[in-house]
Amino acid sequence: MTVMTPTPYQKTARVVVSILFVLLAIWILRGFIVSMAWAFLIAIATWPFYSWVRMKLPRNTPLWVSSLFFTLLVGALLFAPLVYGVFKAGQEAIILGQYIAHAQKEGAPAPDWFQHIPFIGNWLTVRWNINLATPEAASKTLAHIDSAFLFRWGKTIGVQVIHRIEVLAFTLLTLFFLYRDGRVLGKKFLAFIRKILGTPGEKYAQHLVLVIRGTVNGLVLVSLGEGILLGIAYAIVGLPDPVTLGGVTGILAMIPFAAPPVFCTAALFLLAQGMIIQAIAIVIFGFSVLFVADHFIRPALIGGAVNLPFYWVLLGTLGGLSSFGLLGLFAGPTIIATLLVAWKDFVETP
Repeated sequence: MTVMTPTPYQKTARVVVSILFVLLAIWILRGFIVSMAWAFLIAIATWPFYSWVRMKLPRNTPLWVSSLFFTLLVGALLFAPLVYGVFKAGQEAIILGQYIAHAQKEGAPAPDWFQHIPFIGNWLTVRWNINLATPEAASKTLAHIDSAFLFRWGKTIGVQVIHRIEVLAFTLLTLFFLYRDGRVLGKKFLAFIRKILGTPGEKYAQHLVLVIRGTVNGLVLVSLGEGILLGIAYAIVGLPDPVTLGGVTGILAMIPFAAPPVFCTAALFLLAQGMIIQAIAIVIFGFSVLFVADHFIRPALIGGAVNLPFYWVLLGTLGGLSSFGLLGLFAGPTIIATLLVAWKDFVETP
């Protein structure tokens, strides 16, 4: 059988057709791209731990069993905060509804501790009493917050929760297949990169994997540590519900400059209660934890593979967040770090 060498026209047509099919596939899968991206991110970040768990299982354990087990484990870790958040939101919604009904019936004067808030305490007390102190004022101020409004608000939150559950479900489904077929897919991906970009492309892919793992560790694990440390501090100084406060602080700590408003607000609450030393301690401790995490630990984990400075970590995180949403928290630093690797290789290669 004679093998015909493709003509330049055929090579060009092959490239064009391939690109068209890739674009068509992206268009077909556009509703699942976010779930797939999260699955690839989680799979790359957790692969070392998954490999370690698989080695600890009996040798005759089927691959699909270990993949399913680890997928369920990841799912439990992801579902737990979501379920807890929905539960707390439901509790707070009930309390808010009861408070609104009480205010419209009997009025709701400003709490005494408002006056102890520095600088704005008196102003806040006056404005609160004008709008809420009497039943008439409260009914006028809260007139738009009726049962229909609360129903629409709850429906909106419910739709968002259902959407997040759908994304999470498809993420876990994709994650199962990535754990099961990850080794084969990894080898094929490296072969594809090597064929397209040559040997440097394989090095970029390896750096990409390292940066993704460093980004996840730098954002998730460091923020989790910050939330735990500040949650313990909240409990020590006597703040109500330190677990929720610590969780909120940890989640917002993934976003630059988003955590300080939480512990600063907590400090204002303590200050209004007359707990001056505790308020100062929370602020100092909070900023100290964030300074060490943001300037030393997180840049070392995220940029360790390419020596990515804090400035680029910050820009990558903020830029990724504004461009891709929550997924951009991880995609931004990864893209910047990979770009710097390519730039360094281009400059240093003769």
